[in-house]
Amino acid sequence: MKNAWNAQGRIDMDERITPRRFAAGLPGDIPRHWLPGNEFVSSLLNAYTILVPANEAFYIRTLNACLPHVRDETLLGRCQDFIRQEAQHGVAHKRYWDNLDAQGYAYRGFERMVDRWVFRVMDRFAPLWFRASLVSCVEHINAFLGYEFLSQSILAPADPRMRDLMEWHFAEEIEHRAVAFDLLQAVSPRYPVRLLGAITTSTLFYLLMTGLTTALLAQDRRLWRKATWRQAAWHLGTGHGMARRTLQHLLDYLRPGFHPSRLPGANALAAGVLTRQASRQPPAVVAMGTRT
Repeated sequence: MKNAWNAQGRIDMDERITPRRFAAGLPGDIPRHWLPGNEFVSSLLNAYTILVPANEAFYIRTLNACLPHVRDETLLGRCQDFIRQEAQHGVAHKRYWDNLDAQGYAYRGFERMVDRWVFRVMDRFAPLWFRASLVSCVEHINAFLGYEFLSQSILAPADPRMRDLMEWHFAEEIEHRAVAFDLLQAVSPRYPVRLLGAITTSTLFYLLMTGLTTALLAQDRRLWRKATWRQAAWHLGTGHGMARRTLQHLLDYLRPGFHPSRLPGANALAAGVLTRQASRQPPAVVAMGTRT
């Protein structure tokens, strides 16, 4: 993915976004805690998997509503490719729900409640500029999560089937990380709009992730084990430093001059994952066609 600094000090990213289908199997023998020795992060990413389909359906509905307001043909094409990528993310993650069901997790009621009382309420009552701001911020969160998980090789010891799924998703989140932000600038570029969306999104995202992760660990009878809390402390604090890094990324989003393209080394991380997966026989990721 080529990039170069432009006169305004931003990176001009390669505009091509490739929709892909995750074709690898997710058989029933994937272990319950697929990141060995780290039930906390396994449960955290299982919670992410559960929330992905409704989240990304909301993104798609929001972008489709915004498209009539987009006059720039390049941005319009990027938005359409973004929608195709997000649709595949929802499909792939929902396939893993069969594994979660077989493992005995109870989560579908929580997922339906979030979809009905968060995303559908937003669809009905929130103005389009606010919904666009929510999507812009959550896409920033998705991109920096992908960046941190890939750059720190957090998934290296994971079951390879789940590692492929999560790394593919994270790589594509990095690849299209600027689309929703650029769309927000076209729809409603005012800074208070970005600020309001950031406060709302970050609060909702981390409340939902914390609640669902806690519920999954409780169902495993691991919530109050010392080992689980040590794993959480390592991930959030002294090890992966995700609490500090998350705060830094969120504060970065609030800078007036922020643009998602400024994420050092992110393009190479994403390209490495996608190239490696596409080169396999049979490939884990299959191209669905690109916009010309």
